[in-house]
Amino acid sequence: MNHEAILTVLPDSKEEAMSLRQIAQAMGLKISSYTDQISVQRRLARSLRTLIKRGWVKCELRQGKVFPKLWHNAYWKTELAKK
Repeated sequence: MNHEAILTVLPDSKEEAMSLRQIAQAMGLKISSYTDQISVQRRLARSLRTLIKRGWVKCELRQGKVFPKLWHNAYWKTELAKK
C-alpha cells in the first residue's frame, strides 16, 4: 500500500479517527466480498503498523457504537505527518 495515499485519507485529530473499514472506503478500495475485505484490511493494517513505528500515525482501541461487544482500532495522523 502507498503510505502517502493512506496519510491523505487519515484525519488530523483523535476525535475524527477512522477504522480500517472507513479508511478502505475513503481510499476507494474494492471490497465486494468477505475475502476482499479481509485481504484489504490485512494490507492496510500492515502499512499502518509501519506508519505507527515511524511516528506518523497513532492508534487507539475503541468500543463499537452499534455493537458494544466489538472493538476496533481507530487511526489518525500525528503532528509529524502533518508537516
